[in-house]
Amino acid sequence: MQYSSIAALILTVALLTGKPCFSGEIAPKPVVVKSIVLDGQKIAPGGAVAEIIGLRKNGDGFLSVRAAPSIKAAEIDRLDQGARVILATPDDWDVATFVGVIYAPAVRDDVPLMETCQIPEAPPYFDGPYTGPCRSGWVAKRFVQVLAD
Repeated sequence: MQYSSIAALILTVALLTGKPCFSGEIAPKPVVVKSIVLDGQKIAPGGAVAEIIGLRKNGDGFLSVRAAPSIKAAEIDRLDQGARVILATPDDWDVATFVGVIYAPAVRDDVPLMETCQIPEAPPYFDGPYTGPCRSGWVAKRFVQVLAD
């Protein structure tokens, strides 16, 4: 079984039970997508295409994806420098240290990421906890750069 498959299984059990799988861990928290609202109308999807940046050249070479917005939450996956993600719009960008991301395990250049992950870019927009078909989790905000919103 691959590392990401085991991590996905642990996250699934934790999400279903609402409890951490290991002592000292933070309980998982789903990534929630919220449409952009102006004057009571949904005007845009609740996600922006972003890229993983700023990983140290002599570092470990990956960014940990966590089950909740905390370094104490279980690591469920890893993203490389340059990986494209959909950034779920945080409630308050200025105070957030972790942000929810949605990403495809295998990137296809011929299909846009929003389409691959089934996040509609036109009404009706998706709102709610993201459940697939792509993966989701939490990463440190300082390593995420918005490319298009």
